[in-house]
Amino acid sequence: MNRRDILQTVALIMGGSLVSPTLAGILTKADTSVDTKKTLIFDAYQENFLADLADLIIPTTDTPGAKAAGVGPFINKMLSDCYALKEQNIFKKGLLKIDQEAKKAFGKPFLEISISQKTALLKIAEAEALDNTQAGNKEPQFFRLLKEITLLGYFTSEIGCTQALAYEWVPGRYSGCITLEKGQKPWAT
Repeated sequence: MNRRDILQTVALIMGGSLVSPTLAGILTKADTSVDTKKTLIFDAYQENFLADLADLIIPTTDTPGAKAAGVGPFINKMLSDCYALKEQNIFKKGLLKIDQEAKKAFGKPFLEISISQKTALLKIAEAEALDNTQAGNKEPQFFRLLKEITLLGYFTSEIGCTQALAYEWVPGRYSGCITLEKGQKPWAT
């Protein structure tokens, strides 16, 4: 056997191994019983609640805040589609607890109290999460989940990428060593 025959045989084997799964997928009937439209776990009131909480974490300053970036609907979609039932329940209980605390402390639901009152309640939730983590509780904490999803939603949004971070539509050449300036934004690209 010469080298040309060996190369042809290897190419045939490799090509067959790469093409056969694709052909099998094309030739088999697709399962149409899968529900592609998942329902969201939070209603409009709770989504506004989430948007207010996210806006407390990333408020409007010289750049738009989390509410302007659409983080409330993002959190609802992410929790509905990507998180396990356990985390979804932690979120539901966390929202309910904050709303109950608002009614207990201020006599109104969370969405109707002032920003300073909302901030105070969120700081209590943050302190509880920190205490639970330091006590060795390995369970996911509501505040930590909220903060993680808020940051993800904000910094992957158009507003977060283009206004809060330094963004260049088509990045230029690679510069391995550059001088950073005081107050320079981190790069999105």
